[in-house]
Amino acid sequence: MSYWVIDANIAIRTALDMNEALDNFWKRIDQEQISPCAPRLWMSETTSAIRFLLAQKQITADEAGQAMRTIHGLRVEIIDEDEEICLRALELAGRLGQSKAYDAIYLALAEKLAVDFWTADERLAQRGQDLKLPWIHAIGELNPAV
Repeated sequence: MSYWVIDANIAIRTALDMNEALDNFWKRIDQEQISPCAPRLWMSETTSAIRFLLAQKQITADEAGQAMRTIHGLRVEIIDEDEEICLRALELAGRLGQSKAYDAIYLALAEKLAVDFWTADERLAQRGQDLKLPWIHAIGELNPAV
């Protein structure tokens, strides 16, 4: 079994705004027996994002609870960040021009595991491609050709 590192926005969109690209993403995970994984901060990010949407009255309390249950049902393996990942994240965040290292922690984990990183953030994927990091992918890549 191989791994893919996935970021929090994939989980949030899966729980609240499932679309064809996400459906294709999860089907591919099942078909290829890929184990999705994420750094520990994924749990805090997903919870905070759902809380923000609830506070903004974009979702109800029932929808928030269901979203959290859906997210935790995705069977994402959580991997602790270590010193190596955090140090590399500092470098990657700088290369990406980011003032915070959240996204870069995901990238550093994928790099350490030598696996692909998947995101629903098209801008992040494009910045990664601009930096010649071919293992960074946007879920939009999985849309069938029209």
